Amino acid sequence: MKSRPDEILKDVPAAIRRAMLEDALQIEPGAAQVMGRFWSVVRAGKGSLAMPPTEAYRDAAASESTFRCLLRALAQYAPHVSTALAKVVSAEWYARRPKPAVKVAPTVETAIGAAWPETWRRMKPELDDVRIKASTRQRYIASIDRCATIVAEGLASEAHGFVAACELSEAFVFHPDPERRVKPVTAANYLEGLIALGAKGGVANESLTAMRVISRDLKDQAELAEKNKYERLSRLMERGGYAHVADRIRELRERAHALPAHSAARRRCMQKAVVCAVIMNKPPRKGDLVSWSFGHQIVREVDGTWRAEWEQEKTRAEAETGAIWPEICEILDEWILDGRPDRLVHIRYQELVDNNWLSLDQSQPYRNLPTELTKAAIGVPSHDLRTLAADYMRRHDPAHAADVIATHLGHGTRRAGKAYRAECKGAAGEAIWQGARKTLAAQSEKSIGKRKTRNRATHL
Repeated sequence: MKSRPDEILKDVPAAIRRAMLEDALQIEPGAAQVMGRFWSVVRAGKGSLAMPPTEAYRDAAASESTFRCLLRALAQYAPHVSTALAKVVSAEWYARRPKPAVKVAPTVETAIGAAWPETWRRMKPELDDVRIKASTRQRYIASIDRCATIVAEGLASEAHGFVAACELSEAFVFHPDPERRVKPVTAANYLEGLIALGAKGGVANESLTAMRVISRDLKDQAELAEKNKYERLSRLMERGGYAHVADRIRELRERAHALPAHSAARRRCMQKAVVCAVIMNKPPRKGDLVSWSFGHQIVREVDGTWRAEWEQEKTRAEAETGAIWPEICEILDEWILDGRPDRLVHIRYQELVDNNWLSLDQSQPYRNLPTELTKAAIGVPSHDLRTLAADYMRRHDPAHAADVIATHLGHGTRRAGKAYRAECKGAAGEAIWQGARKTLAAQSEKSIGKRKTRNRATHL
């Protein structure tokens, strides 16, 4: 005898159960059953309803497909529930996947779109009916195939919209398999194919607009990355310099807040934001940045103030930030919480002591990660932000900037900052010349005024 939905969902919190029952006709097959098991496990173990424990995800789903179904159901019907602890289980399932076999030429030709999600396959006839060039159609199909592969791996949602675009872009640019990563412009092109499918398949304009924002963002990153250092800095200054960096940090945080707590795309958004923010406060070299660990090089005090102090790899000299700006301390707190409730920040920090601050575990990331993150966030390598900091100081006080820059950037010798020092001398000389010119102009005007007064007196 088939169980009634309300019986299956008896242990599900009331608000979530009500939302699922109201959507009973549209609910994904298997979603009610796995949600029922999941919440029964949570209640039996007296786990937190706000942030269910890792064991609940393991016990509720015996297969990866069921586990992914559970995450989709939680994202849809319980967005207020933190799924941060599901990351561990997600990584376990991903590690169990068989390694790809050596590719062989297919003997049987599969139908175009056969590997797409069902919702995409239903839209395909609409795309087929559009009068476009054959080459354009082939490009769209190939792009959608790429997106379908990512969805099949469980790295992105199939529903057109902001979340899917974020997850797809993250998976394309930062895929767990380094050999499958692509450039931002390529990821943008893949998204364009999926957007074209949605546009012809009747997807809401709001969802497509959100996807176009992500696609355009990827193209902007690619455009800026192609320029040389001084062109990049000039373009960055045109966009507002540090004000633009701050705006991008805000956008990345907002994007992260809109994504599920278990999402890899959410963690990457926050990772980009926190790296840009810390570099804004004081720009360490990338080799130093990836080596920091909680409780050692970067420390959170009881009052919530963060500080960093480290030995520079290049110069062996000590460097420190002092008390990090409060706004950036807030971002660091968000980063370590990783989707958990705010009240757990002290406990979470203690859990992370001795772990790497960028990976949030014992592993140290590869040294080029900060550059990849800043390129993805603002279109420039992390070292460009060191140059940008020096440029701001030189413009503010050119006469004293050289020594301030040397201290701020951690130069071990005067020779190390030779280029910056030369620019500061030039700027200081220009400032002196401009000041002298203004003085001469003022004196000239005063002299002309006196001559005019004498001339009037002579005529009298």
